[in-house]
Amino acid sequence: MSGYVLDDLALSAGLADTGSEHQRRELSRLLRGAIDGGPTLDVPALCLAQATEARPGLAGHLADIIAVAPAGAIDICGLTRTGHLDTLRERHSRLGWPATHAAALALATGLPILTVDSDRYGGVAVDVLHL
Repeated sequence: MSGYVLDDLALSAGLADTGSEHQRRELSRLLRGAIDGGPTLDVPALCLAQATEARPGLAGHLADIIAVAPAGAIDICGLTRTGHLDTLRERHSRLGWPATHAAALALATGLPILTVDSDRYGGVAVDVLHL
């Protein structure tokens, strides 16, 4: 199955009005696509928490979307200590927790990260796509 990991920057750009009209439309298209059986979306919990700072109602809005989506279409993922997490913290401590959580999830699942700042993940062995 294909899908994407949405980092905090993509969530903020698409749902908190900090991004462009194109970014808002693209994230909306991806959410609708996931609901309609397209690629799944994984949202690291620390990315959601960080994006909620830009728009406090964002978490509730995303929860409303998930509540009507088919099971597994959009997933809020918790942080678990794994070898990927340990390696990322050791080798890429500059990332900060939201980006580290997104990278750890991408490494564990093989899914690309959607972001508005692909340079953020420079040197990390993950696929990164620009929203």
